[in-house]
Amino acid sequence: MTTKAHGSGAPDLIALSVVVPTFNEVRNVAELVNKLDSALDGIAWEVIFVDDASPDGTADAIRKLARADRRVRLISRHNRRGLSSAVVEGGLAATSDVVAVMDGDLQHDETILPKLYEKVASGEAAIASASRFLAEEKPTGLSSETRVKISNTGIRLANRLFNLDMSDPLTGFFVFRREVLLRALPNLSEIGFKILLDLIAASRPRPKVVELPFKFRERLHGQSKLDTGVLYEFFLFFIEKKISRILPLPARFISFAMINCVGIFFHMIIFIAVERLFGASFAASQLMATMVALTFNYSANNAITYNDRRLRGVDFYFGFVIFAVLCSVGIFANIGVATMLHDQYNDVIDLAPAMAGALITVVWNYVATQAFVWGRVRYPVLTSRKSERAKS
Repeated sequence: MTTKAHGSGAPDLIALSVVVPTFNEVRNVAELVNKLDSALDGIAWEVIFVDDASPDGTADAIRKLARADRRVRLISRHNRRGLSSAVVEGGLAATSDVVAVMDGDLQHDETILPKLYEKVASGEAAIASASRFLAEEKPTGLSSETRVKISNTGIRLANRLFNLDMSDPLTGFFVFRREVLLRALPNLSEIGFKILLDLIAASRPRPKVVELPFKFRERLHGQSKLDTGVLYEFFLFFIEKKISRILPLPARFISFAMINCVGIFFHMIIFIAVERLFGASFAASQLMATMVALTFNYSANNAITYNDRRLRGVDFYFGFVIFAVLCSVGIFANIGVATMLHDQYNDVIDLAPAMAGALITVVWNYVATQAFVWGRVRYPVLTSRKSERAKS
């Protein structure tokens, strides 16, 4: 594919594709394109914005820019969210063999892009990353102590757990050869953790990485997306990568299973409390404990495991009904499998068939609820009713 600067002049082969994930960055995209135009003078470039259905009109602002400048492209996503997946989709759609990744909040210093590009284009490295911690000045973009602590903790864990020696392995500002992405693609995590770390950890052999300093600027518009949930994602990411060679379990399943274990704990606590402290019958105690555990599992998974597909409003309550129905099927499957194994293998201790039945329940609940509760298709009945109310 070729492009023309601002739609005119001789076509040039694209040398650098810049991928920018966006969510509610309507006030930043035009300024970012102008900054790229100045910083990348002499380099044929394109910018691919990957927007996660921003409600503030970011996609429309990008389309307006694209109509005036053919170097601007848009991937508008529906019911999909996450920085890592946005980078992957943008990288796969890139025209150039050299791809840059940067945020859309103007905190990344675009003036060092030519240096990062040169490191990769010359073959000196497969990945050139911009480090906030190699600069002489302390990074000012991490405006709160909480953000500083989260960032520092993540960096220490990344280096120690993945045997790295980088000043900033969690940076979101880097340039890489597209072949690195293609090689790592089958082993990339499905959670929205830091894509640079994932690219390095998923590649065999590991790509050569060089770091260059840059000044992390203050955010001008919009809100930071960094919170303590990043540490939980890191925990899942680490477990997924470490066990992948033995047992390739997706991070969502790991999170779902852990929350399910906590739900079982709550179930037992509520059951004992209701039966012994309030003198309720076994059936009443079991019903109360089941409802509490079910509510916890659904709410926690909706907020944590499926944060990028979180159900809100009426969809949340309708999703809970579907979740409860599907999980009840899992309970019957649990009893059936456990009973069958127990009757067939009488010499096996009771714990073994019970554990097998519990495993069947977790797997069924995960697969079924992912497809029918947190699937990409929203409930048509509710959607049509919302549309009718909006029209009226």
